Amino acid sequence: MKSNQRKICQALALLISAMGASAAMAGPLVQGGGSSLVAPTIGLTASTLNEIGLFGTTEATLTYYSVGSGAGQTAFLNNLPASFGAGVTGTVDFANSDAALTTAQITGYTRTATDGPLIQIPYIVTPITISLANGPAVTSTTTPQTNPNQSHSIALNDADLCGIFSGNFTNWNQVTNPETGAKYAASTITVVYRTDASGTNELLTRHLANVCPNVTPTTTKTGVTFVDSLALGDSFPGHTVPTSFVGVSNSAGVRNALLAAISTSSGAPALVAYLSPDYTNTFLAPKSTVVTTTGAVQLSVASLQNSAATGAPIVAPTAANASAAVATMTLPTNPADQTQWVPTSGSAYTALANPTAGYPISGTSQIILSQCYKDATVGQAMHDFLNDHFTSASFISVVQGNGFNTLPSAFTTAVVSDFLVGTKANLNINNSTICSGKGR
Repeated sequence: MKSNQRKICQALALLISAMGASAAMAGPLVQGGGSSLVAPTIGLTASTLNEIGLFGTTEATLTYYSVGSGAGQTAFLNNLPASFGAGVTGTVDFANSDAALTTAQITGYTRTATDGPLIQIPYIVTPITISLANGPAVTSTTTPQTNPNQSHSIALNDADLCGIFSGNFTNWNQVTNPETGAKYAASTITVVYRTDASGTNELLTRHLANVCPNVTPTTTKTGVTFVDSLALGDSFPGHTVPTSFVGVSNSAGVRNALLAAISTSSGAPALVAYLSPDYTNTFLAPKSTVVTTTGAVQLSVASLQNSAATGAPIVAPTAANASAAVATMTLPTNPADQTQWVPTSGSAYTALANPTAGYPISGTSQIILSQCYKDATVGQAMHDFLNDHFTSASFISVVQGNGFNTLPSAFTTAVVSDFLVGTKANLNINNSTICSGKGR
């Protein structure tokens, strides 16, 4: 009897020991958040189909909150975890934003922060799709494919985009098919837009702000002036979008609004929205968990005419076409200058806002982090997670499977050299010369 009790106690001791070792292996909590555009790629729930799942928990437990780019910026710059949601505490270790930080945000941070220099670097290359519910019938035999269920797509040009998103075009019979020059069949248009501070808003309005003033004859609604902003309302008088627009929060909210319209049996509203490819369909994002689940609806997506490109081709929002659009990106001459990694003004900015090749609404999503972390294990985890993102074949497969692309090869090389392997003096994460006594 005593022998059995002893064996049971030994087994329990081994189990408790194993549990303790497992808990120790989980490492520190590393939390970040922001952009909903990249959320399926980074991962909300650990899976072999996202980066957090691939990274595992041996080194650290990574957690990501999909709250939108603006909330992510606020959370990181102020180390304010409550921006991720009620009850979230601890440290904000990183953020993702599809909108670049402004000069004022960067200056304010570096003037007051005690946790070392700020790092802002491009994370992925992304197109922004124009997604549809109950849109015009596809009759073309030459436009690119954008949906697994259709070999071709409808086409839109800049004049169409300016008219639709300014509220000037409220019916498809006002919208011109750039392939044929004819109007589409009549159907009332309702625009679905993001009400949160959204980097997707910023990438869309960046393009509209650069092209709409030059459309002849103008199709933008009188009184509307598109400005590059995280809020679509900033382009409208009184910062108020038309009452006919439907506002939702987060990329998932946009997709859900489109799905609700598609499932409507009567009235069938025709919705126009803008989304990253990972929320659309498996043709654009073959590995996205959003669109690969059993029974997931595959959204229709338009192709866009790139009027700035030679021959004004009609282009699909694929990862390859997004990369062609951002091929004009130039490497920073001063890698320590955060604004040089993601330009917000000047000729480099204009080249991205209205590219002369590829898909016209394309850009990068950024990761924002600190160079210094008080907990060396957190700093090491951030370093290794980034290294995996930029160099691991399995991580790259996840990025591309969600409809995005990696950075131009020269940028990837520069990021690794500047911030990860330390060949550029004093820029690498947790550099002891810079980070002594500092860190969030």
